[in-house]
Amino acid sequence: MNESAFVSCPHCSEEVTADSDFCPHCGVLFAGAGPVACEEHAGKRAVGVCIMCHRLVCDECSTATMSRRFCRDHSLVEVRQDWAKVFGSSDINEAELAQALLEANGFHVQVLNASSIGFVWDGGGDSPISRSNISKPVKVFVPIPEYEKAVSVIEEWESGVGESTTELNP
Repeated sequence: MNESAFVSCPHCSEEVTADSDFCPHCGVLFAGAGPVACEEHAGKRAVGVCIMCHRLVCDECSTATMSRRFCRDHSLVEVRQDWAKVFGSSDINEAELAQALLEANGFHVQVLNASSIGFVWDGGGDSPISRSNISKPVKVFVPIPEYEKAVSVIEEWESGVGESTTELNP
């Protein structure tokens, strides 16, 4: 792979391809993209791109959180690095089912616990750490590009419509 094909984003310093019009990590539009209109407000200039859905957004219809740009639809999605939360529960079994479902459908999955120790509590023990992790939510994350499809799989599963066998299309 040619090293010169990548550059650092001037806003977040993440690596992007040299021919990109925007940074997929923070949503900043690059000067080479030229002036573009917001997708929701055609008369307004876009200030960025939603990192979740790549919708062009203006100041009015977007939110910047932790130096990342989001559209209204994705403004409340929890993002850690380049991973987005698709499911959360304080029931470890339910979280493991969600993880298994997503993995069976070809998604890349990371499962985190909100505790300071960082790993998922899997029960057992009568220690202060075990007792303190009982009510901590378990969060299931997928890479941002897989988010929309993963949410659909989780919603189908939660609705009880049937077992999802959705294929992941990169």
